[in-house]
This record gives sequence, structure tokens and C-alpha cells, in this order.
Amino acid sequence: MADDGSQDQEFSELLGFLQDQKPEVRRFAAEGVLGQTEDTSFLDFCRRTPRTAARPLLRLAEKAEAEAAEAAQIGSKGGSSQAEKTAAIQAASSMAACVSALKALVNLSTIPTVQEELVALNAPKRITESLRSGWLEGRATMAHWYAMLLANVSTSVKGQQALCSDEGMLKFLVAAYVTKPRPPPRDGYEDPLLWLGSLLVNVLVVPEGRKLFALGEHHALPTIFGELADRGRRQDMINAVKNICLDSECHQTIITTDLISQMARFLCPWDSLDAEAKSALPGALKECLEKEGASLTGDVAVRSAAAVSFMGLCRSLAGRDYLRASGCEQVLRAWQAQEIDGTIKEQLDVVLPALVLSEDELKAEQEKLASQQHTESTTEAREAGPAEDP
Repeated sequence: MADDGSQDQEFSELLGFLQDQKPEVRRFAAEGVLGQTEDTSFLDFCRRTPRTAARPLLRLAEKAEAEAAEAAQIGSKGGSSQAEKTAAIQAASSMAACVSALKALVNLSTIPTVQEELVALNAPKRITESLRSGWLEGRATMAHWYAMLLANVSTSVKGQQALCSDEGMLKFLVAAYVTKPRPPPRDGYEDPLLWLGSLLVNVLVVPEGRKLFALGEHHALPTIFGELADRGRRQDMINAVKNICLDSECHQTIITTDLISQMARFLCPWDSLDAEAKSALPGALKECLEKEGASLTGDVAVRSAAAVSFMGLCRSLAGRDYLRASGCEQVLRAWQAQEIDGTIKEQLDVVLPALVLSEDELKAEQEKLASQQHTESTTEAREAGPAEDP
């Protein structure tokens, strides 16, 4: 126990140096904390005392963007005096401290108790403001780290609710995510804002998030669905689609979009469709697939989420009518013929009858199935006989 207490004291002292007045001390402390995020003892310490780590790291992390800009500005002057050289060194140390703190916080924000503490410290808004300030000034050099941190925080219910409580903040993040052109690659990350897609998926888990983006006259579904065309972002976006389609309240909004055309591009094995199947497609969908091409993606996770999305749309009359009118039957039949995953094939087996049968026929089939299940359960109960007294 003494050893544990001594180690906890060392961790506390290290984190305390993050608030030192000297930039070089903060730098060494932040780099030390970053290195400790791979140590299980330190991670356990942060789990037990999340505020001790979260508060000083967040104070530095939210200044990373501004400190980087200041260091670049001072460095560009190239002053030769001792005072100017000292200022440049201090600015570089201050920037390095903030960047290391931000990276450390990204690593620690996967811990549930740290996530909750960050929400309590208003981290979603503070980090978003840091990202926004750099974004508006045309730099956002720390955007990828901020995006990772926000995505991690959004995995908790409290984080999702905190993000959804500020509509302006959340809509800025989504607008930044879909903006063109995208920020250039940084630190080996081709798409610096990729993790904002995960954030969007997470906030769409809760009703408040779906209300903001998938309901009302000013919904953002066309913008979100448009990102399906990007293979690098498709996994997140199809999961976003799934979360929306599973909510029947969103179906009236979905049916005003070209979602089926967007999904058909990576679900329809176009070259395997015969002339009759192609001629049965609606004109707009057929023209789209002929012009842009389509093939069945090899990503099982994407196909699985897509199948669940179709099952979700089948839950409402509006959704079923939308699938029928969009030519989804031909797309799904061609897909099913080439599907090799057993679970996905079963999901498609559920969706296709809902598109082929009329509503009256579908209702009759559902009643027939319910009757069969009732008969089977009754028979099993009779065969089991009465329970014997102990």
C-alpha cells in the first residue's frame, strides 16, 4: 500500500508541474505525462482521480492551437537579439507543452471516469471553441487532435447530451467535417477531421441528436448522406445512416432524400444485373448507376450496417413505400445473390418480402407467422407438462 501511495504522490506531483510558471517546466511535465499514458499504473491513477489529470491537461490542451500560432509568428520574425531568441524558445516550449498535453488527453479520454470529468469541466465546448478559433483564422493545425478528443468524449451518454445541448457548437463541428476542400494531411493523418464522423454517429444515438439533424425543415440529411461517397468516411456514415433509419420518426425526412441512390453505388453489383433488372429500375437511379458505376463493397461491416438500415426503414409504411419506389428490390436481389455472410443474407431475407408483398399481403403474412409462433409455443408448453412439486 505504501508503494501505491508513493506512486500516486509521484503522479500527482508530475501533473502539478503542468501548471508551473516556466514554459520549459510545463513542457517536460507534459511530455512526461504523455509518456505515462502507456503505463497501466498511471491509467489506473487517472481512473481513480480523474480531475487531478483532466483539469490541468485540459487547460493546456485548449490553448494548443493558439500557442502554435504564436510560436510560428515569433519564429517567423527571426530576431537576432537575446530577448527575441529567449522569447522564441519560450514560445516553442509553451507550444510543445500544450501539444503534448492535448495528445495525452486524447489517450486518457478513453477512460470512462475521465470522460465524465471532461464533460463536467465543459470540455466539449472549450475544445470546440479552440478548434473554431483556429478554423476561422484559416489554420486549425491541431484539428485532428481536437477531433479525436471530441470523438472519445462523445462515446459516453453524458458527452452526447453535452454536445447536443449546444446546437450551434454541434452544427459547426458537422459543417467543418463536410466542408470542401478539406484540411491538408497532418502528422500522417490523411483526413484530419475523420474522427468528427465518429462523433456524428455517437450523437445520432440519442434522440436529441436525431432531432437536430434528421427532423424538421432544416435537417442535414443530404449533407450527411453525401459523405457516403467517400470510402474513407463510409464506415462512420453508414452507421450514422443506420442510427437514423432505426428511428421511425425520421422516416418522413429520409424519404425526401436520395439515400437509396447513394447506397446503391456501393451495394449494387451493377455488372451482374441483367437487362430486365436494369430496365425495372427507376430512371433516375438507372441513369445514376450507368453514369457513375456501382459495385458491391467488400467491407462486411458496411454491408451489415446497410442491411440493418433497410430493416429499420421497413418498420414504417412510409419507409417501405420509399424503398419500393426507389427500385430497392432489384438492388437487394442482386446484392443477396452475391452475399457470402450468413447473417446479412438473413437480414436481406427479412427486407425483401416487405418490398415485394403488398401491404395487405404483408399484414396477412405477419398474422400467419404470429399464429404459427403461438401454436408452437402452446404445443411446447403441453409437451413439457405440469411442473412437479419439489
